[in-house]
Amino acid sequence: MKIELTKEQYVNLLKISHIANSVLGILGDVFSEMEYKKKSDEAEELEDYFISYARDFGCNDLVEDFYGKTLMKDEIYEKIQEIMDDYDDYIFWNELEVRMGKRDFGRTETIDDKKYIKENNGWYPERIHELYDKYAQEFEIYGIDRLEIREK
Repeated sequence: MKIELTKEQYVNLLKISHIANSVLGILGDVFSEMEYKKKSDEAEELEDYFISYARDFGCNDLVEDFYGKTLMKDEIYEKIQEIMDDYDDYIFWNELEVRMGKRDFGRTETIDDKKYIKENNGWYPERIHELYDKYAQEFEIYGIDRLEIREK
């Protein structure tokens, strides 16, 4: 099988491959007893394979040789890291909103709410979005400045 790619598609493939490799690499380091280590090694091997074709795609400006291995240049990794930083930032705030909203929902959950969730395959009633929005607004204005851990 042969896959034809434009130069732009190839560059995007390199970036996507590195993002996947980075995520799986972190998971492989943290959860080494799980399958992530194997997936991490496979992703790194695949990324290396893609990078090895850089010169064939006329992308000499994207790569450099380092101790006999072809790597993407630091500037490319830095651009990819900006994407990953944006993703991490979004996930952090979104997860915080959702987890805090679900916590508050659980504190006020009614019998009707439980019935709704059961009948709707785990989906929460519409009022959950008011809680998410409350935290979204809070974090947009104050960030984490007003978050505190209280001693009971």
